[in-house]
Amino acid sequence: MKNSTNQLITILMYLALILLGTGLSMASVTGHIYFAIETIAAVLATGIMIYLVHENGANDVESEKFDYRKAITWTLIGAIGAIVIQYGLGAIEGLLHVQTSSQNTLTLLTSVKGYPYYLVYVLICAPIMEEIIFRRVFFASLIKPTNIYWAAIISSLLFAFMHQDTRFIIYAIMGAWFCFVYYRSKNIYVSAASHIIMNGVVLALAFA
Repeated sequence: MKNSTNQLITILMYLALILLGTGLSMASVTGHIYFAIETIAAVLATGIMIYLVHENGANDVESEKFDYRKAITWTLIGAIGAIVIQYGLGAIEGLLHVQTSSQNTLTLLTSVKGYPYYLVYVLICAPIMEEIIFRRVFFASLIKPTNIYWAAIISSLLFAFMHQDTRFIIYAIMGAWFCFVYYRSKNIYVSAASHIIMNGVVLALAFA
């Protein structure tokens, strides 16, 4: 399968998953049925995206040889950096008396509390899909036609926009950080693992 076809399918699947939630809401589907359908669809979409990544092989950013030490090192650097960015910028917002709560995070917390299995979507599927979409598809593909800086800016702005949250700048900076982690580690699963760990820490602290 050609890389362009791979990317198109990946993007369409991501958009379809977003539209699924909208469609279910418009059809007045709520409660366990809504969250069960969303979770199952996310697991299937994530599995297919991972399959397409392996089907296409390494791109220009990625290394074909897997280095365990490098992967572990950059996973930890990525996770720690993301957590510092998240809470560091949040602290700055607090000092400036700017809105510090994320509506997106609050909504997810409420959903997970009511439907614990939805954590699979929030904690695992979403980070993996977002890394494949915004880092592997957009960032990696935009480097050649533009440059690494514009590629990071465009993909990070798209990442922030898709979250539809008041903390747009924080999401954009976070997106740029994960671009950096992906580019330096040369492995999409390293940035995904960092993203998962960050989400896990944020959720754990929110529940504490």
